[in-house]
Amino acid sequence: MKPILSLISLLCAILLTSCGGNDEPKKEKSTPHRTVLVYMIADNTLGTWDCDDADIKEMLKAAEADGLNGGRLLIYHNRPGTERGNVPQLLEVTKTGLQTLKEYPDDPTIYSVSPSRIKEVLSDTKKLAKADDYGLVLWSHANGWLESNNDIKSRSFGEDRKKNISITDLGKALDGFYFSFIYFDCCLMGNIEVAYELRHATPIIVASPTELPIDGMPYDVNVPVFFADGVPDMSLAARNTYTSYANSVEPYCQMVVINTDWLDNLAASSRAIFNTVTEYPNDITSIQKYSIDSKCWSFDMKQYINLIAGNTILYAQWERDFDATIAYACSTPLGIGRYINSPLVIDTYNGLGSFIIQSPDDITYKGYNNCSWYKNVVSHSPIYSQQ
Repeated sequence: MKPILSLISLLCAILLTSCGGNDEPKKEKSTPHRTVLVYMIADNTLGTWDCDDADIKEMLKAAEADGLNGGRLLIYHNRPGTERGNVPQLLEVTKTGLQTLKEYPDDPTIYSVSPSRIKEVLSDTKKLAKADDYGLVLWSHANGWLESNNDIKSRSFGEDRKKNISITDLGKALDGFYFSFIYFDCCLMGNIEVAYELRHATPIIVASPTELPIDGMPYDVNVPVFFADGVPDMSLAARNTYTSYANSVEPYCQMVVINTDWLDNLAASSRAIFNTVTEYPNDITSIQKYSIDSKCWSFDMKQYINLIAGNTILYAQWERDFDATIAYACSTPLGIGRYINSPLVIDTYNGLGSFIIQSPDDITYKGYNNCSWYKNVVSHSPIYSQQ
């Protein structure tokens, strides 16, 4: 009997040891509450001016100060000199520095503005940095809804070796992905055409309807906002950017926060007004311009709609929908314009830009008729639909 008793004693000892606190299996780390991707296209003049490096330093500063709050901050860095071997990298900003998660081979047929590359990077982000939700910052040159005809001044978003992506193709590239916010750290994207095209990708868009100084947003201040617990306060992020310029030697900044969940309502009330438009607007000189190119393609939307609708019941409903769409808007008295010595004077600012069709040729100007806003809303005007 003694061997049996000894065996039982040994088994009991093993069981007791295995149940002890020292050998309990460690719990897996919980999924981060948020991953934010900065899609940085810098193989252009912004990279030449080291704007990308300056912003990355600000992100590192925020991370060192515990600004990530347990989240993960990734950068897709399309570096200057791609053709010289500086291939794009997917980086992670950590408290101790930058970590390279992936490098993307330099395929001369694939640019960082290609829908296939954008989808690839977004998929890699979700795979390599899983989180409960995601935020997206789009960083580069930009020019609103204008389509390019091999003319870099007519780009929509991004500039990678003089290639860019139209806003309609950007909408398709983001299809299937969803972000708690999209922040455009670039110029001229705060217009109805852009917001409406991307309305299904996010509930909140932060942008500027005008040009911004090259320093962009203050990442050291805004990164903690992106990673705050709960729903990020994007009005605060927009205000931080505004304040950083309003109190600087370059006091030029216009920002808007767009509630995209209300855009379908705004489209419906806008469509009702365009249904009544039977002639081209004659005098638009009183309407605030948001771009100062020889052909202005972005005006204050609220002033424009009031011009074509008048103080009618239709306009009253439209105004309610517009006010619900604009979560926050702020402006300095001047915009940077195209030239620093000839700033854009901001007499009226309601936050959202819009193109104004003034002649039949404007319907197809820079591909305007390809925008979903034109197709679903503006084209319902009898005068435009006849063209």
